[in-house]
Amino acid sequence: MWRIINNLLLDHDLRLVLLAAAICVLGAVSTLSVSSRAAGKKRTPLWLGLLSVCAAATVWSTHFIAMLAYKVNMPMTYDPGLTALSFVGGALVMGLGFFIAMRFRHAVSARLVGGAIFGLGVVVLHYVGMAALRMPGHLTFSPDLVAASIVFSLGFGALSLFVEFGPPRAMGRMISTLLMILMIVALHFTAMGAVNIEHGLAATAADGVSRSVLVTAVAVASLFILLIAMTGALVDQRVSKRLAAEADRFRTLAEGAFEGIVVHRDGIIVDANAVARRMFGLSEDAAGQSIFQWFGQATGEYSIPLAAEADDRTMELVLRRPDGSTFPAEICRRRILLTDGTDGELFAVRDITSRKEAEAQLAHLALHDPLTDMPNRRFFMELAQKNISLAQRTGERFALLAVDLDDFKLINDVHGHAAGDELIRVTAKRIAATVRDADISARFGGDEFAIVQTCASQPHLAIKLAERLLDVLRAPVYLDGAEVTISVSVGVALYPDDGTTVQDLLRNADTAMYRAKADGKATCRFFEPQMDAALVARRKLEQGLRRAVAEDRLSVVYQPIVDSGCRTPLAFEALVRWHDEELGLIMPSDFIPVAEETGLIVPIGEFVLRRACFDAMTWPSPLCVAVNLSAVQFRRKGLIDTVRRALADSGLPGNRLELEVTETLLVENRDDALRVLTELKTLGVRIAMDDFGTGYSSLSYLQCFPFDKIKIDRVFVSDLPANTQNASIVRAVAAMGKSLKMRVVAEGVQTDVQADLMKELECDEMQGYLIARPMSAVDIDSFLSDYTDASTGVLRLVAGAA
Repeated sequence: MWRIINNLLLDHDLRLVLLAAAICVLGAVSTLSVSSRAAGKKRTPLWLGLLSVCAAATVWSTHFIAMLAYKVNMPMTYDPGLTALSFVGGALVMGLGFFIAMRFRHAVSARLVGGAIFGLGVVVLHYVGMAALRMPGHLTFSPDLVAASIVFSLGFGALSLFVEFGPPRAMGRMISTLLMILMIVALHFTAMGAVNIEHGLAATAADGVSRSVLVTAVAVASLFILLIAMTGALVDQRVSKRLAAEADRFRTLAEGAFEGIVVHRDGIIVDANAVARRMFGLSEDAAGQSIFQWFGQATGEYSIPLAAEADDRTMELVLRRPDGSTFPAEICRRRILLTDGTDGELFAVRDITSRKEAEAQLAHLALHDPLTDMPNRRFFMELAQKNISLAQRTGERFALLAVDLDDFKLINDVHGHAAGDELIRVTAKRIAATVRDADISARFGGDEFAIVQTCASQPHLAIKLAERLLDVLRAPVYLDGAEVTISVSVGVALYPDDGTTVQDLLRNADTAMYRAKADGKATCRFFEPQMDAALVARRKLEQGLRRAVAEDRLSVVYQPIVDSGCRTPLAFEALVRWHDEELGLIMPSDFIPVAEETGLIVPIGEFVLRRACFDAMTWPSPLCVAVNLSAVQFRRKGLIDTVRRALADSGLPGNRLELEVTETLLVENRDDALRVLTELKTLGVRIAMDDFGTGYSSLSYLQCFPFDKIKIDRVFVSDLPANTQNASIVRAVAAMGKSLKMRVVAEGVQTDVQADLMKELECDEMQGYLIARPMSAVDIDSFLSDYTDASTGVLRLVAGAA
């Protein structure tokens, strides 16, 4: 150690030593600055070569300037070839050390080995440079100090690169720089302390490059190289800072994205934004974790190996969270250049669980009824077709049942649509609880349901199912606190007896269901071929009626109502008629039920009411017009406004309009009926009970409702005077009407005997073919002329007029 210190203090020119030290420090700083750039530039040969040259220039300059500072009393020169070889050889060995330390920087042993090789390069440069020395004498070395210099160089070199290329740490660059300086200084001055000069004559003493020339050349060349390296490193550092700023902006954008963004290199996470960390349960520092735990073992067919070449396609995968749960994700993969210059891959991951749930919900809604969640018509058709395909292979039979609520429109009108919806839901639940799991039940809309009773013993099981449905659906339902009892009509078609396609089976089941309704409802009917003809005729009638209403092809005729005593006309009853070009004259008894069932009775009733009011305005006062109101009309909202508008538009006084209602609507909803009739009475119109005695006749109706007339049904008149019991009924009704101050009208009077009897039984009014058949409005003037006094122009009594 004293030999090294004495060598430094006594045998060296301190000015050149300080110059060497300055170059050493500057070179060490430049070298390690370039090393940080080289490590972040994908280890390209250009940056690795610049790093090697910079390190070699630092060591070479420090070595030769320090050697030139060595004081000797003899001429000294340097061999150009060996001098150059020391630089080139040292640079190559140092470059190898840098390459190993950077290439395998994640391994501690690799950084230590690379640093040791870097130190070996310094040893090579120093001792080859020493061999380039020419003087009149020769050099000998102390083995112990030579060994110490090599140990110092390898040790400090290993530590320097171990720190430089290891994990970032505070003061790491400064420590690495100091270790490099210590390596160069320790090697040089320990090696110089090992040198012994033995004087002697040598022919080559004066050969080679002189000390003064070498000092200048080495100093200038080394400073130039080092400054170039430093400038390049600083420029690159500034560019890197700019790139880092861009990276920060990218991170800000990534943190604000809705997608999870993961950047990886070779399957190892480099970075991840907050969304990705939440998505996969990662810690704040996700770097270093393997990405294969999500993508390499994704569930099902969506497993995705990480490709060497990333593509730009968007794909949907099922990914796995750390807790083992999975979720659907949409992923976009793109190549990305990492901040250290290496290739990486960016995964933009979007959790599409909500979207998939929404898509599934939409798909469910497309195939299911929103009110009951039963399969809709479209889904039912698909399932039924599959059942047909199965039956074709197995040769088995199955049944298709059409189920329709009876009088559902009445419930809707009386209780409202909300109650109607609740009734549909209750019905759907009861049907679902009645059928087997293997059966298919669906709602087609409105109050229509359909069931496929899968392959079973038929028709036995279909009969049993229909009986269960009739029984279960007959149970009362509570709607807004009111108990409502419903019934259903069921039609059954069998495969393959009644059809081999879904459409045929549905049509025939509907036909059987309509027959069940026609046979009194609340029953079941199996399809029979003759039913189809009746249904076709009924549908043809409905279609023709719809056209007649739309094209105003209906007409109104009038039948007189006269005083029973003097037979003076008092009113005319308006009756609707329909003559179809194809079907001919169709009786009201045939098309009015169809109109009531389809709801066409509402526009038909309004048409008859308005036409009757306008026609009545052309008749002499006080002649009235009587118009029948259907129970369907009466239940619909807006009847009072319709009557009010008809009176206002025609100008007909309310007391010249009579509205005839049947007992049926009084039974269906007593309170609402009383309210509507009372409001109609405020318009001045008169109310008559039609067909009295044929329905649910009750004296309480006559007491509670504001009737002006009672019309005795024709069944009590037709067989008079032979049927004395009917005569007693007519006499009792007439007497009751007088006591209640209601006029009594007898319908269906066809003979003089019946007319005389009506007078005798004290019926107030009568109508029938004896008086006149229904006539058009243009014929009324001719009819009235027989009852009009020529001098006064007013109606008069005509005895015995027929």
